[in-house]
Amino acid sequence: MTMTIAIFIGFVMEKSEASQSPVMPRDVAAGAPMPAQKASLGGGFLSSPKLPAATDLPALPRDLSSDASLPVAPVLVAVAEDLPVGLIPQEEAAPALSCDVSLGAEPVAGAMVRLILNAPCHTGGRVSLHHGSLKFTEVVGDDGFMELAVPALATNAVFAAVFPNGDGATASLTVDSLAFYDRTVIRWTGDSGVELHAREFGANYGEAGHVWRGSARDISVLIGGMGGFLTPLGNPDIADSARAEVYTFPSVTASQSGLISLSVEAEITDANCGRKIEVQSQKIESGSVTSSRAMEMEIPACDAVGEFLLLKNLVEDLTIAQK
Repeated sequence: MTMTIAIFIGFVMEKSEASQSPVMPRDVAAGAPMPAQKASLGGGFLSSPKLPAATDLPALPRDLSSDASLPVAPVLVAVAEDLPVGLIPQEEAAPALSCDVSLGAEPVAGAMVRLILNAPCHTGGRVSLHHGSLKFTEVVGDDGFMELAVPALATNAVFAAVFPNGDGATASLTVDSLAFYDRTVIRWTGDSGVELHAREFGANYGEAGHVWRGSARDISVLIGGMGGFLTPLGNPDIADSARAEVYTFPSVTASQSGLISLSVEAEITDANCGRKIEVQSQKIESGSVTSSRAMEMEIPACDAVGEFLLLKNLVEDLTIAQK
């Protein structure tokens, strides 16, 4: 009887304590130690372990808005959609193509000047070359370069290359060897049909001493003062191009003396018949201009195609005295 009463009293006490224990929320209970299971030990029951008191947990402020460390109003946080510039790989800019025009000039044998034009933005373009009163039209190569040999007409020679849009370049140099040569120049515009002829020391047309566009020779004829050569300038395939021809003779080193007959002739063609043409001439001796002339004339009608006209008094013969 006494044992029965004791067990009953223990059961009532356990039940009373369990009814007074606070209910743990799910999230707290998940992290706290689970209550010990009831087990029989000597006919009695073990009580559940005691939970920590409320004073053992950190206290939260009752009113969050009263804490000065927290913002009173909501804080708006803006998130950039683009990455910072410093984090984006920057594409390297392609190097810009230089469009500068350059003109180089250097003296070569025979009082000639080697011109080198570099015009990368004018490939295949039309260009005008100027040297004193001399002017002629050429075409730049597809690679942007052009190289040609031009007779110097002055000891202190200045050359210029000019493009239709105003781009251009100049070059200057000294050509001391010009004093050893005589030069005769004719210049015109378009397909006028004019030609410069030199007949050296009594040569007739078509003979070895006849120098003209069809038998121009080259600079090698100067070796030993054997004769002169002709330099055509200007591109005949360009409409209304400026053109010129220059006859050069080594007067100081000539191997013989005598007369060189010079003449300007114009063939009547379908391109020039019935038109007015203008031709200028110039003579250079010992590095200086000794005469300049100009002629304007009407080409006969087209029924005279194939005939030749002699433009008298436009150029002077050369008298060569052997040194």
